[in-house]
Amino acid sequence: MPPPEVRPSVRRTLRAIALGFGGFLIYFSGVFSPFANPNELSRFQAVVAMGDHRTFAIDEPLRRLGSHEDVSEAGGRFYSNKAPGLAMAALPVYQGLRLFLPAPEFGTRDAIFYLLRLLTVSIVCLLALVRFGARIAQSARDDRIAPLLTLALAFGTPYLFYARSFFGHAWSAALLLLSWDVLRASEAPMHRRRAAMFLAAAGVLAGWATISEYTVAPIALFLALRATAGRSWRAIAPVAAGAALPAGLLLLYNAICFGSPWVLSSAREANPQFAELAQRGIAGIGLPRPDVAWSYFFHPARGLLLFSPFLLWSFAGAVRWWRSGRDRADCIFVIASCGAFVLLMSGYPNWHGGWSLGSRYLVPAIFFLALPAARALFTPASRGLFLAAAVFSVAGHFLLTAAWTHFPLQLPFPAASGSLWFLARGWVAPNILSAAGAPLGVALALPAAVLVALVVLALREAPPALPRAGVAALAGVAPLVVLLLRPPEPDYMGRLWRASVLGAFSGKDPARVELRGVAAEASSPRERRLAIQMWRIYGPRGR
Repeated sequence: MPPPEVRPSVRRTLRAIALGFGGFLIYFSGVFSPFANPNELSRFQAVVAMGDHRTFAIDEPLRRLGSHEDVSEAGGRFYSNKAPGLAMAALPVYQGLRLFLPAPEFGTRDAIFYLLRLLTVSIVCLLALVRFGARIAQSARDDRIAPLLTLALAFGTPYLFYARSFFGHAWSAALLLLSWDVLRASEAPMHRRRAAMFLAAAGVLAGWATISEYTVAPIALFLALRATAGRSWRAIAPVAAGAALPAGLLLLYNAICFGSPWVLSSAREANPQFAELAQRGIAGIGLPRPDVAWSYFFHPARGLLLFSPFLLWSFAGAVRWWRSGRDRADCIFVIASCGAFVLLMSGYPNWHGGWSLGSRYLVPAIFFLALPAARALFTPASRGLFLAAAVFSVAGHFLLTAAWTHFPLQLPFPAASGSLWFLARGWVAPNILSAAGAPLGVALALPAAVLVALVVLALREAPPALPRAGVAALAGVAPLVVLLLRPPEPDYMGRLWRASVLGAFSGKDPARVELRGVAAEASSPRERRLAIQMWRIYGPRGR
Protein backbone atom coordinates (compact mmCIF):
# COMPACT_ATOMS: atom_id res chain seq x y z
CA MET A 1 0.00 0.00 0.00
CA PRO A 2 1.17 3.58 -0.61
CA PRO A 3 2.66 5.36 2.39
CA PRO A 4 0.56 7.83 4.45
CA GLU A 5 1.94 10.90 2.67
CA VAL A 6 0.21 9.85 -0.55
CA ARG A 7 -3.15 11.57 -0.91
CA PRO A 8 -6.12 9.38 0.10
CA SER A 9 -7.83 10.24 -3.19
CA VAL A 10 -4.77 8.98 -5.09
CA ARG A 11 -4.86 5.73 -3.16
CA ARG A 12 -8.56 5.31 -3.91
CA THR A 13 -8.07 5.99 -7.62
CA LEU A 14 -5.18 3.53 -7.81
CA ARG A 15 -7.33 0.90 -6.13
CA ALA A 16 -10.13 1.57 -8.62
CA ILE A 17 -7.71 1.15 -11.54
CA ALA A 18 -6.44 -2.13 -10.09
CA LEU A 19 -10.01 -3.39 -9.62
CA GLY A 20 -10.90 -2.40 -13.17
CA PHE A 21 -7.80 -4.12 -14.52
CA GLY A 22 -8.63 -7.26 -12.57
CA GLY A 23 -12.20 -7.12 -13.83
CA PHE A 24 -11.00 -7.02 -17.44
CA LEU A 25 -8.76 -10.04 -16.77
CA ILE A 26 -11.80 -11.99 -15.58
CA TYR A 27 -14.34 -10.63 -18.06
CA PHE A 28 -12.46 -11.50 -21.26
CA SER A 29 -11.56 -15.16 -21.65
CA GLY A 30 -8.64 -14.49 -24.01
CA VAL A 31 -9.53 -17.59 -26.06
CA PHE A 32 -10.94 -17.54 -29.61
CA SER A 33 -12.32 -21.04 -29.96
CA PRO A 34 -11.82 -23.11 -32.10
CA PHE A 35 -8.50 -21.29 -32.59
CA ALA A 36 -5.78 -22.24 -30.10
CA ASN A 37 -2.74 -19.98 -30.10
CA PRO A 38 0.34 -22.20 -30.45
CA ASN A 39 2.26 -20.02 -27.96
CA GLU A 40 -0.31 -20.66 -25.25
CA LEU A 41 -1.12 -24.24 -26.23
CA SER A 42 2.54 -25.27 -26.19
CA ARG A 43 2.99 -24.02 -22.62
CA PHE A 44 -0.35 -25.48 -21.51
CA GLN A 45 0.55 -28.87 -22.95
CA ALA A 46 3.79 -28.79 -20.96
CA VAL A 47 1.76 -28.18 -17.79
CA VAL A 48 -0.64 -31.00 -18.66
CA ALA A 49 2.26 -33.36 -19.44
CA MET A 50 3.88 -32.65 -16.08
CA GLY A 51 0.65 -32.73 -14.09
CA ASP A 52 -1.17 -35.67 -15.67
CA HIS A 53 1.59 -37.77 -17.22
CA ARG A 54 4.62 -37.05 -14.97
CA THR A 55 6.83 -36.20 -17.92
CA PHE A 56 8.15 -33.14 -19.71
CA ALA A 57 7.38 -34.69 -23.10
CA ILE A 58 4.13 -33.41 -24.60
CA ASP A 59 3.45 -36.30 -27.00
CA GLU A 60 0.17 -37.29 -25.34
CA PRO A 61 -1.12 -33.69 -24.89
CA LEU A 62 -0.23 -33.05 -28.53
CA ARG A 63 -2.37 -35.98 -29.55
CA ARG A 64 -5.25 -35.07 -27.26
CA LEU A 65 -5.26 -31.26 -27.31
CA GLY A 66 -4.05 -30.52 -30.82
CA SER A 67 -0.88 -30.29 -32.88
CA HIS A 68 0.96 -27.06 -33.71
CA GLU A 69 4.35 -25.73 -34.76
CA ASP A 70 5.68 -24.57 -31.36
CA VAL A 71 7.40 -27.83 -30.46
CA SER A 72 10.92 -29.12 -30.03
CA GLU A 73 12.08 -32.66 -30.70
CA ALA A 74 14.72 -34.75 -28.99
CA GLY A 75 15.21 -38.50 -28.78
CA GLY A 76 12.07 -39.17 -30.78
CA ARG A 77 9.86 -37.27 -28.34
CA PHE A 78 8.27 -33.82 -28.49
CA TYR A 79 8.58 -30.99 -26.01
CA SER A 80 7.37 -27.43 -25.75
CA ASN A 81 9.77 -25.07 -27.50
CA LYS A 82 9.09 -22.40 -24.88
CA ALA A 83 11.19 -21.43 -21.90
CA PRO A 84 9.75 -23.60 -19.10
CA GLY A 85 9.45 -21.06 -16.27
CA LEU A 86 5.76 -20.23 -16.66
CA ALA A 87 4.77 -23.87 -17.11
CA MET A 88 6.72 -24.86 -13.99
CA ALA A 89 5.10 -22.09 -11.95
CA ALA A 90 1.66 -23.14 -13.23
CA LEU A 91 2.13 -26.83 -12.35
CA PRO A 92 1.05 -26.67 -8.67
CA VAL A 93 -1.94 -24.49 -9.65
CA TYR A 94 -2.93 -27.02 -12.30
CA GLN A 95 -2.62 -29.88 -9.84
CA GLY A 96 -4.85 -28.01 -7.41
CA LEU A 97 -7.45 -27.37 -10.11
CA ARG A 98 -7.39 -31.04 -11.14
CA LEU A 99 -8.75 -31.92 -7.71
CA PHE A 100 -12.03 -30.35 -8.83
CA LEU A 101 -11.94 -30.28 -12.63
CA PRO A 102 -11.47 -32.97 -15.29
CA ALA A 103 -8.45 -33.11 -17.57
CA PRO A 104 -8.66 -30.74 -20.56
CA GLU A 105 -10.12 -32.15 -23.76
CA PHE A 106 -10.38 -29.24 -26.20
CA GLY A 107 -7.06 -27.43 -26.33
CA THR A 108 -7.35 -24.09 -24.56
CA ARG A 109 -11.18 -24.06 -24.54
CA ASP A 110 -11.70 -25.87 -21.23
CA ALA A 111 -12.47 -24.01 -18.00
CA ILE A 112 -9.28 -25.36 -16.43
CA PHE A 113 -7.16 -23.37 -18.90
CA TYR A 114 -9.04 -20.14 -18.15
CA LEU A 115 -8.67 -20.62 -14.40
CA LEU A 116 -5.02 -21.61 -14.75
CA ARG A 117 -4.29 -18.41 -16.66
CA LEU A 118 -6.17 -16.33 -14.08
CA LEU A 119 -4.35 -17.87 -11.13
CA THR A 120 -0.87 -17.58 -12.63
CA VAL A 121 -0.24 -14.91 -15.26
CA SER A 122 -3.18 -12.65 -14.47
CA ILE A 123 -2.86 -12.52 -10.70
CA VAL A 124 0.88 -11.83 -10.83
CA CYS A 125 0.35 -9.13 -13.46
CA LEU A 126 -2.29 -7.47 -11.29
CA LEU A 127 0.02 -7.50 -8.27
CA ALA A 128 2.84 -5.95 -10.30
CA LEU A 129 0.52 -3.21 -11.55
CA VAL A 130 -0.48 -2.39 -7.96
CA ARG A 131 3.16 -2.11 -6.92
CA PHE A 132 3.99 0.01 -9.98
CA GLY A 133 1.28 2.51 -9.08
CA ALA A 134 2.44 2.62 -5.47
CA ARG A 135 6.06 3.24 -6.43
CA ILE A 136 5.09 6.03 -8.85
CA ALA A 137 2.97 7.66 -6.15
CA GLN A 138 5.93 7.53 -3.76
CA SER A 139 8.57 8.84 -6.13
CA ALA A 140 6.81 11.25 -8.50
CA ARG A 141 7.13 14.97 -7.95
CA ASP A 142 3.35 15.07 -7.67
CA ASP A 143 1.65 11.86 -6.49
CA ARG A 144 -1.45 12.74 -8.56
CA ILE A 145 0.50 11.67 -11.65
CA ALA A 146 0.47 8.04 -10.46
CA PRO A 147 -3.14 7.14 -11.37
CA LEU A 148 -2.85 8.55 -14.89
CA LEU A 149 0.45 6.81 -15.69
CA THR A 150 -0.74 3.56 -14.12
CA LEU A 151 -3.96 3.71 -16.15
CA ALA A 152 -2.02 4.41 -19.35
CA LEU A 153 0.29 1.45 -18.81
CA ALA A 154 -2.50 -0.90 -17.71
CA PHE A 155 -4.98 -0.13 -20.49
CA GLY A 156 -2.91 1.70 -23.12
CA THR A 157 -0.24 -0.90 -23.89
CA PRO A 158 -0.29 -4.60 -24.87
CA TYR A 159 0.29 -5.44 -21.18
CA LEU A 160 -3.43 -5.97 -20.52
CA PHE A 161 -3.90 -8.36 -23.43
CA TYR A 162 -0.85 -10.45 -22.52
CA ALA A 163 -1.92 -10.39 -18.87
CA ARG A 164 -5.10 -12.18 -19.96
CA SER A 165 -3.15 -14.69 -22.06
CA PHE A 166 -0.93 -17.66 -21.21
CA PHE A 167 2.10 -16.02 -22.83
CA GLY A 168 5.36 -15.34 -21.04
CA HIS A 169 5.66 -11.64 -21.93
CA ALA A 170 3.46 -9.91 -19.33
CA TRP A 171 4.27 -12.62 -16.79
CA SER A 172 7.99 -11.86 -17.10
CA ALA A 173 7.34 -8.11 -17.03
CA ALA A 174 5.45 -8.56 -13.76
CA LEU A 175 8.16 -10.72 -12.17
CA LEU A 176 10.86 -8.20 -13.11
CA LEU A 177 8.87 -5.29 -11.68
CA LEU A 178 8.23 -7.24 -8.47
CA SER A 179 11.93 -8.09 -8.25
CA TRP A 180 12.81 -4.39 -8.49
CA ASP A 181 10.10 -3.58 -5.95
CA VAL A 182 11.53 -6.09 -3.47
CA LEU A 183 15.02 -4.66 -4.03
CA ARG A 184 13.66 -1.22 -3.17
CA ALA A 185 11.96 -2.64 -0.08
CA SER A 186 15.24 -4.20 1.07
CA GLU A 187 16.73 -0.70 1.38
CA ALA A 188 14.43 0.21 4.28
CA PRO A 189 15.98 0.02 7.76
CA MET A 190 15.91 -3.63 8.83
CA HIS A 191 18.07 -6.38 10.24
CA ARG A 192 20.83 -7.58 7.91
CA ARG A 193 19.47 -11.10 7.81
CA ARG A 194 16.01 -9.87 6.81
CA ALA A 195 17.52 -7.67 4.11
CA ALA A 196 19.37 -10.72 2.76
CA MET A 197 16.04 -12.57 2.55
CA PHE A 198 14.58 -9.70 0.55
CA LEU A 199 17.57 -9.77 -1.79
CA ALA A 200 17.25 -13.53 -2.24
CA ALA A 201 13.54 -13.13 -3.04
CA ALA A 202 14.43 -10.51 -5.65
CA GLY A 203 16.87 -12.99 -7.15
CA VAL A 204 14.21 -15.73 -7.31
CA LEU A 205 11.79 -13.38 -9.09
CA ALA A 206 14.37 -12.12 -11.59
CA GLY A 207 15.64 -15.64 -12.19
CA TRP A 208 12.13 -16.97 -12.75
CA ALA A 209 11.45 -14.20 -15.23
CA THR A 210 14.60 -15.24 -17.09
CA ILE A 211 13.68 -18.93 -17.31
CA SER A 212 10.25 -17.81 -18.57
CA GLU A 213 11.60 -15.44 -21.27
CA TYR A 214 15.31 -15.90 -21.90
CA THR A 215 15.61 -12.50 -23.55
CA VAL A 216 15.11 -10.68 -20.23
CA ALA A 217 18.51 -11.90 -18.98
CA PRO A 218 20.09 -8.41 -19.43
CA ILE A 219 17.39 -6.85 -17.24
CA ALA A 220 17.90 -9.55 -14.60
CA LEU A 221 21.63 -8.90 -14.67
CA PHE A 222 21.14 -5.17 -14.14
CA LEU A 223 18.74 -5.92 -11.30
CA ALA A 224 21.51 -7.89 -9.60
CA LEU A 225 23.86 -4.92 -10.04
CA ARG A 226 21.13 -2.59 -8.75
CA ALA A 227 21.21 -4.55 -5.49
CA THR A 228 24.69 -3.17 -4.76
CA ALA A 229 23.51 0.47 -4.69
CA GLY A 230 24.47 1.85 -1.28
CA ARG A 231 25.86 -1.55 -0.31
CA SER A 232 29.00 -3.52 -0.89
CA TRP A 233 29.36 -5.85 -3.85
CA ARG A 234 28.68 -8.72 -1.47
CA ALA A 235 24.98 -7.85 -1.76
CA ILE A 236 24.99 -9.71 -5.06
CA ALA A 237 25.53 -12.99 -3.19
CA PRO A 238 21.99 -13.40 -1.81
CA VAL A 239 20.52 -12.25 -5.14
CA ALA A 240 22.60 -14.87 -6.94
CA ALA A 241 21.61 -17.49 -4.37
CA GLY A 242 17.95 -16.74 -5.02
CA ALA A 243 18.42 -16.82 -8.79
CA ALA A 244 20.20 -20.18 -8.47
CA LEU A 245 16.89 -21.92 -7.71
CA PRO A 246 15.17 -21.21 -11.05
CA ALA A 247 18.49 -21.53 -12.87
CA GLY A 248 18.99 -24.99 -11.38
CA LEU A 249 15.49 -26.02 -12.43
CA LEU A 250 16.21 -24.88 -15.98
CA LEU A 251 19.49 -26.81 -16.13
CA LEU A 252 17.78 -29.94 -14.83
CA TYR A 253 14.95 -29.54 -17.32
CA ASN A 254 17.38 -29.13 -20.22
CA ALA A 255 19.41 -32.17 -19.14
CA ILE A 256 16.32 -34.38 -18.92
CA CYS A 257 14.72 -33.19 -22.15
CA PHE A 258 17.65 -32.40 -24.43
CA GLY A 259 20.57 -34.38 -23.03
CA SER A 260 22.61 -31.45 -21.72
CA PRO A 261 22.02 -28.69 -19.14
CA TRP A 262 23.25 -26.13 -21.68
CA VAL A 263 20.96 -27.06 -24.58
CA LEU A 264 17.82 -24.92 -24.76
CA SER A 265 14.56 -25.98 -26.36
CA SER A 266 15.18 -23.48 -29.17
CA ALA A 267 18.17 -25.56 -30.26
CA ARG A 268 15.87 -28.53 -30.90
CA GLU A 269 13.10 -26.85 -32.87
CA ALA A 270 10.99 -29.36 -34.80
CA ASN A 271 9.72 -26.78 -37.28
CA PRO A 272 12.32 -26.36 -40.08
CA GLN A 273 11.78 -22.60 -40.35
CA PHE A 274 12.16 -22.08 -36.61
CA ALA A 275 15.18 -24.39 -36.55
CA GLU A 276 16.88 -22.36 -39.28
CA LEU A 277 16.13 -19.14 -37.40
CA ALA A 278 17.52 -20.54 -34.13
CA GLN A 279 20.82 -21.41 -35.80
CA ARG A 280 21.55 -17.77 -36.59
CA GLY A 281 23.61 -15.86 -34.08
CA ILE A 282 22.94 -16.88 -30.49
CA ALA A 283 19.57 -18.66 -30.20
CA GLY A 284 18.39 -16.76 -33.26
CA ILE A 285 19.59 -13.33 -32.11
CA GLY A 286 22.33 -11.68 -34.14
CA LEU A 287 23.86 -8.22 -34.34
CA PRO A 288 21.53 -5.27 -33.68
CA ARG A 289 19.77 -3.88 -36.74
CA PRO A 290 18.49 -0.29 -36.89
CA ASP A 291 15.57 -1.28 -39.13
CA VAL A 292 14.37 -3.84 -36.60
CA ALA A 293 14.65 -1.33 -33.74
CA TRP A 294 12.69 1.19 -35.81
CA SER A 295 10.01 -1.41 -36.57
CA TYR A 296 9.49 -2.25 -32.90
CA PHE A 297 8.52 1.34 -32.23
CA PHE A 298 7.13 2.69 -35.50
CA HIS A 299 5.92 -0.12 -37.79
CA PRO A 300 2.29 0.64 -38.76
CA ALA A 301 1.17 -2.83 -37.69
CA ARG A 302 3.24 -3.12 -34.51
CA GLY A 303 4.79 0.19 -33.44
CA LEU A 304 4.85 0.59 -29.67
CA LEU A 305 5.17 4.36 -29.85
CA LEU A 306 2.46 4.62 -32.52
CA PHE A 307 -0.07 2.70 -30.45
CA SER A 308 1.13 3.90 -27.01
CA PRO A 309 2.40 7.45 -27.70
CA PHE A 310 2.38 8.36 -24.01
CA LEU A 311 5.66 6.39 -23.79
CA LEU A 312 7.32 9.19 -25.76
CA TRP A 313 7.44 11.11 -22.46
CA SER A 314 9.79 8.45 -21.09
CA PHE A 315 12.66 9.80 -23.20
CA ALA A 316 12.34 13.33 -21.81
CA GLY A 317 11.67 11.88 -18.38
CA ALA A 318 14.88 9.84 -18.45
CA VAL A 319 16.90 12.97 -19.27
CA ARG A 320 15.28 15.00 -16.48
CA TRP A 321 15.68 12.10 -14.07
CA TRP A 322 19.40 11.93 -14.79
CA ARG A 323 19.87 15.66 -14.44
CA SER A 324 17.95 15.79 -11.18
CA GLY A 325 20.38 13.44 -9.46
CA ARG A 326 17.51 11.88 -7.50
CA ASP A 327 17.29 8.10 -7.16
CA ARG A 328 20.39 7.85 -9.33
CA ALA A 329 20.73 4.07 -8.88
CA ASP A 330 17.23 3.47 -10.26
CA CYS A 331 17.83 5.92 -13.08
CA ILE A 332 20.99 4.11 -14.15
CA PHE A 333 19.24 0.75 -13.85
CA VAL A 334 16.25 1.80 -15.98
CA ILE A 335 18.31 3.42 -18.73
CA ALA A 336 20.91 0.64 -18.86
CA SER A 337 18.48 -2.29 -18.68
CA CYS A 338 16.00 -0.88 -21.22
CA GLY A 339 18.81 0.12 -23.56
CA ALA A 340 20.45 -3.30 -23.37
CA PHE A 341 17.13 -5.09 -23.80
CA VAL A 342 16.07 -3.11 -26.87
CA LEU A 343 19.56 -3.49 -28.33
CA LEU A 344 19.39 -7.25 -27.82
CA MET A 345 15.93 -7.59 -29.33
CA SER A 346 16.86 -5.48 -32.35
CA GLY A 347 19.09 -8.38 -33.37
CA TYR A 348 16.13 -10.74 -33.70
CA PRO A 349 15.04 -11.02 -37.36
CA ASN A 350 11.63 -12.49 -36.39
CA TRP A 351 10.91 -9.32 -34.41
CA HIS A 352 7.23 -9.15 -35.43
CA GLY A 353 6.34 -12.41 -33.68
CA GLY A 354 3.98 -13.71 -36.38
CA TRP A 355 0.29 -13.10 -35.70
CA SER A 356 0.58 -10.74 -32.79
CA LEU A 357 -0.83 -7.76 -30.93
CA GLY A 358 1.76 -4.99 -30.91
CA SER A 359 5.49 -5.40 -30.32
CA ARG A 360 5.06 -8.32 -27.97
CA TYR A 361 8.78 -8.95 -27.51
CA LEU A 362 9.14 -5.54 -25.83
CA VAL A 363 6.38 -6.21 -23.30
CA PRO A 364 8.74 -7.75 -20.69
CA ALA A 365 10.36 -4.31 -20.28
CA ILE A 366 7.12 -2.31 -20.32
CA PHE A 367 7.21 -1.20 -16.67
CA PHE A 368 10.75 0.11 -16.93
CA LEU A 369 10.05 1.70 -20.30
CA ALA A 370 7.15 3.62 -18.72
CA LEU A 371 8.76 4.46 -15.38
CA PRO A 372 10.65 7.61 -16.47
CA ALA A 373 7.53 9.21 -17.97
CA ALA A 374 6.47 10.41 -14.51
CA ARG A 375 9.57 12.66 -14.43
CA ALA A 376 8.58 14.48 -17.63
CA LEU A 377 5.23 15.84 -16.43
CA PHE A 378 6.54 19.01 -14.82
CA THR A 379 4.53 21.74 -16.61
CA PRO A 380 0.80 22.11 -17.35
CA ALA A 381 1.53 21.90 -21.09
CA SER A 382 3.51 18.66 -20.78
CA ARG A 383 0.72 17.18 -18.66
CA GLY A 384 -1.97 18.30 -21.12
CA LEU A 385 -0.22 16.65 -24.04
CA PHE A 386 0.43 13.55 -21.97
CA LEU A 387 -3.27 13.34 -21.07
CA ALA A 388 -4.17 13.41 -24.76
CA ALA A 389 -1.59 10.72 -25.59
CA ALA A 390 -2.72 8.54 -22.68
CA VAL A 391 -6.40 8.74 -23.71
CA PHE A 392 -5.48 7.91 -27.32
CA SER A 393 -3.47 4.89 -26.10
CA VAL A 394 -6.24 3.61 -23.83
CA ALA A 395 -9.03 4.06 -26.39
CA GLY A 396 -6.95 2.52 -29.17
CA HIS A 397 -6.04 -0.57 -27.15
CA PHE A 398 -9.63 -1.07 -26.02
CA LEU A 399 -10.61 -1.22 -29.67
CA LEU A 400 -7.58 -3.37 -30.55
CA THR A 401 -8.62 -6.02 -28.04
CA ALA A 402 -12.41 -5.77 -28.55
CA ALA A 403 -12.42 -8.43 -31.27
CA TRP A 404 -9.77 -10.76 -32.75
CA THR A 405 -6.34 -9.83 -31.34
CA HIS A 406 -3.71 -11.70 -33.39
CA PHE A 407 -2.80 -9.55 -36.39
CA PRO A 408 -0.31 -10.06 -39.24
CA LEU A 409 2.03 -7.40 -40.59
CA GLN A 410 -0.26 -6.96 -43.60
CA LEU A 411 -2.81 -5.05 -41.50
CA PRO A 412 -1.58 -1.48 -40.90
CA PHE A 413 -3.11 0.22 -37.85
CA PRO A 414 -5.09 -2.93 -37.00
CA ALA A 415 -7.51 -1.15 -34.64
CA ALA A 416 -9.03 0.42 -37.76
CA SER A 417 -8.24 -2.10 -40.49
CA GLY A 418 -8.84 -5.20 -38.35
CA SER A 419 -10.76 -4.71 -35.09
CA LEU A 420 -13.34 -2.30 -36.49
CA TRP A 421 -13.83 -4.54 -39.54
CA PHE A 422 -14.45 -7.58 -37.33
CA LEU A 423 -16.77 -5.69 -34.98
CA ALA A 424 -18.80 -4.45 -37.95
CA ARG A 425 -19.43 -8.12 -38.76
CA GLY A 426 -20.55 -8.94 -35.23
CA TRP A 427 -17.39 -10.55 -33.89
CA VAL A 428 -16.50 -9.54 -30.33
CA ALA A 429 -13.70 -10.91 -28.16
CA PRO A 430 -15.15 -13.79 -26.10
CA ASN A 431 -16.29 -12.61 -22.67
CA ILE A 432 -18.69 -13.44 -19.87
CA LEU A 433 -21.71 -11.72 -21.43
CA SER A 434 -21.06 -12.91 -24.98
CA ALA A 435 -20.82 -16.47 -23.65
CA ALA A 436 -24.30 -15.95 -22.19
CA GLY A 437 -25.59 -14.92 -25.61
CA ALA A 438 -25.56 -11.13 -25.15
CA PRO A 439 -25.36 -9.10 -28.38
CA LEU A 440 -22.14 -7.33 -29.32
CA GLY A 441 -23.24 -3.90 -28.10
CA VAL A 442 -24.22 -5.19 -24.67
CA ALA A 443 -21.09 -7.33 -24.32
CA LEU A 444 -18.82 -4.33 -24.96
CA ALA A 445 -20.92 -1.72 -23.14
CA LEU A 446 -19.94 -2.96 -19.67
CA PRO A 447 -16.13 -2.90 -20.10
CA ALA A 448 -16.39 0.35 -22.07
CA ALA A 449 -18.34 1.99 -19.25
CA VAL A 450 -15.82 0.77 -16.68
CA LEU A 451 -12.94 2.10 -18.75
CA VAL A 452 -14.59 5.50 -19.26
CA ALA A 453 -15.19 5.74 -15.51
CA LEU A 454 -11.54 4.94 -14.79
CA VAL A 455 -10.36 7.54 -17.31
CA VAL A 456 -12.62 10.16 -15.71
CA LEU A 457 -11.29 9.29 -12.25
CA ALA A 458 -7.67 9.50 -13.40
CA LEU A 459 -8.27 12.79 -15.22
CA ARG A 460 -10.02 14.30 -12.19
CA GLU A 461 -7.10 13.26 -9.99
CA ALA A 462 -4.42 14.55 -12.38
CA PRO A 463 -2.65 17.82 -11.57
CA PRO A 464 -3.63 20.94 -13.56
CA ALA A 465 -3.02 20.61 -17.30
CA LEU A 466 -3.04 22.87 -20.33
CA PRO A 467 -5.37 22.37 -22.09
CA ARG A 468 -7.74 21.28 -19.33
CA ALA A 469 -8.25 17.58 -18.78
CA GLY A 470 -11.55 17.32 -20.67
CA VAL A 471 -10.22 19.17 -23.70
CA ALA A 472 -7.03 17.09 -23.64
CA ALA A 473 -9.09 13.89 -23.55
CA LEU A 474 -11.11 14.97 -26.59
CA ALA A 475 -7.86 15.88 -28.36
CA GLY A 476 -6.62 12.37 -27.68
CA VAL A 477 -9.76 10.69 -29.03
CA ALA A 478 -9.94 12.88 -32.16
CA PRO A 479 -7.06 11.28 -34.15
CA LEU A 480 -8.42 7.81 -33.37
CA VAL A 481 -11.85 8.83 -34.66
CA VAL A 482 -10.28 10.20 -37.86
CA LEU A 483 -8.37 6.94 -38.29
CA LEU A 484 -11.54 4.92 -37.83
CA LEU A 485 -13.48 7.05 -40.29
CA ARG A 486 -10.76 6.68 -42.92
CA PRO A 487 -9.11 3.32 -42.13
CA PRO A 488 -6.07 2.32 -44.20
CA GLU A 489 -6.87 -0.28 -46.81
CA PRO A 490 -4.81 -3.47 -46.39
CA ASP A 491 -3.10 -5.00 -49.39
CA TYR A 492 -4.60 -8.05 -51.06
CA MET A 493 -2.97 -10.51 -48.65
CA GLY A 494 -4.22 -8.51 -45.68
CA ARG A 495 -7.79 -8.52 -46.98
CA LEU A 496 -7.55 -12.23 -47.78
CA TRP A 497 -6.22 -12.99 -44.29
CA ARG A 498 -8.96 -10.92 -42.68
CA ALA A 499 -11.72 -12.74 -44.53
CA SER A 500 -10.11 -16.13 -43.84
CA VAL A 501 -9.86 -15.59 -40.09
CA LEU A 502 -13.43 -14.33 -39.89
CA GLY A 503 -14.72 -17.42 -41.67
CA ALA A 504 -12.60 -19.95 -39.82
CA PHE A 505 -12.80 -18.74 -36.21
CA SER A 506 -15.71 -16.35 -35.64
CA GLY A 507 -18.70 -18.53 -36.54
CA LYS A 508 -20.13 -15.46 -38.28
CA ASP A 509 -19.40 -16.54 -41.85
CA PRO A 510 -19.72 -20.34 -42.15
CA ALA A 511 -20.30 -20.12 -45.90
CA ARG A 512 -17.11 -18.03 -46.32
CA VAL A 513 -18.95 -15.26 -48.15
CA GLU A 514 -16.25 -12.73 -47.27
CA LEU A 515 -13.47 -15.06 -48.39
CA ARG A 516 -15.23 -15.76 -51.69
CA GLY A 517 -15.59 -12.04 -52.27
CA VAL A 518 -11.92 -11.28 -51.68
CA ALA A 519 -10.84 -14.31 -53.74
CA ALA A 520 -12.90 -12.98 -56.64
CA GLU A 521 -10.89 -9.73 -56.49
CA ALA A 522 -7.63 -11.52 -57.40
CA SER A 523 -6.10 -9.67 -60.34
CA SER A 524 -2.74 -11.40 -60.82
CA PRO A 525 -1.41 -14.97 -60.89
CA ARG A 526 0.20 -14.42 -57.48
CA GLU A 527 -3.05 -13.21 -55.94
CA ARG A 528 -4.96 -16.13 -57.43
CA ARG A 529 -2.42 -18.55 -55.97
CA LEU A 530 -2.78 -16.89 -52.56
CA ALA A 531 -6.57 -17.10 -52.77
CA ILE A 532 -6.46 -20.81 -53.63
CA GLN A 533 -4.01 -21.47 -50.80
CA MET A 534 -6.09 -19.63 -48.20
CA TRP A 535 -9.29 -21.33 -49.38
CA ARG A 536 -7.66 -24.75 -48.98
CA ILE A 537 -6.61 -23.88 -45.41
CA TYR A 538 -9.56 -21.82 -44.20
CA GLY A 539 -12.40 -22.81 -46.52
CA PRO A 540 -15.43 -24.71 -45.17
CA ARG A 541 -13.59 -28.02 -45.42
CA GLY A 542 -10.25 -26.67 -44.21
CA ARG A 543 -11.13 -26.57 -40.54
